[in-house]
Amino acid sequence: MSELIGKVQGEYKNILNQTADIIAALDITAIEAIDFTPSHKLDEDEWFRLTNFSQQGFYIDECNTAYSTASLNQIANNEYKNIAAIAIIQNGQKHFQRITPSLFIARKTILDYSGAPQIVEHRNQIEIRKESDAVYLAASDTLYFKTIGKLKLIFPGIEELHREATQEEVDAFVGNDFINLDGVQATSIGALNRKRIADIGVKYNGLTAQKKTLLINYAKEKAGVDIENDAFKVQSETDLKKVLYAMDQRYYYADIYEENRVASSVRVITNN
Repeated sequence: MSELIGKVQGEYKNILNQTADIIAALDITAIEAIDFTPSHKLDEDEWFRLTNFSQQGFYIDECNTAYSTASLNQIANNEYKNIAAIAIIQNGQKHFQRITPSLFIARKTILDYSGAPQIVEHRNQIEIRKESDAVYLAASDTLYFKTIGKLKLIFPGIEELHREATQEEVDAFVGNDFINLDGVQATSIGALNRKRIADIGVKYNGLTAQKKTLLINYAKEKAGVDIENDAFKVQSETDLKKVLYAMDQRYYYADIYEENRVASSVRVITNN
C-alpha cells in the first residue's frame, strides 16, 4: 500500500492511497551515501545521509514507524493550492518533496504520443518529481538528502546543520589577531562566508595552540591574501573566502601534474 499526504499550513492531511507504487524506491545500492558535512559538494550519484535520525532535534512524527495516516483529515479541494510539501509512504521508505509554485500546473496543453497521438489538456495538477528531496528509511533510521535548503519547511530546525555564524561568532572570528578587516565591515559579511566561519571557526577553536600556529602559517603561505603587520589584510569578501579556504587546508599541490590547486569541496574519509 502506498500513501500520499500533503502538508497544508503546518498540518499533514490525507490525499490518497493506492496499491501501486507512487514513486520509484531509492535504491541504496546504486548511490554513494556520504555522512553529511557542510563543506562537501555532492557529485551527481552522491547523497548525504544522517544516521540515528530519530535522535536529532528536527526529527518529525511522520518518520515514526508507529505513525498512522488513519487519523488525518482528508484534504479539501480548495486546499491543494496551499500544499507546501508532500510525503509518500511506501515499502518501508518515506519520501518527502517540497512543493514550489513551479510544480503547480494550472493549465498545459501537450501532445500525448504514448498511444494514438492526441492533444491533452492538464488542469489543476501538482507534479510529483521522480527524485525526492529526502528519503527516510526507518529500518536503518537514516535520512538521505541532497540539499539542506529544501528541507527547512519539512524538517524545521535542520538548517542548523549548515547554519550561518551569528554576529557574535563573526565578531569573535574577525577579532583574531591574524585578521585585519580593511574596508570590510563585520556586520556586512555575506551569508556564504558566515556559513564558512560557522564551520571553520569550530574546527579552529578545537585545535591546540601549537596546531593553531601551524595552521595560520600554512594559511599565510597559501591564501594569496596580502599580509600586513603579520595579519591577513582582508579587503573584500573574496579575500575572506580565500583565508577561510586556506584555514580549511583546501590549497594543495598536485605533484604529478605539477599544479597548484584549490579544493572547492571537502570530504573527510575515515579508515575503517
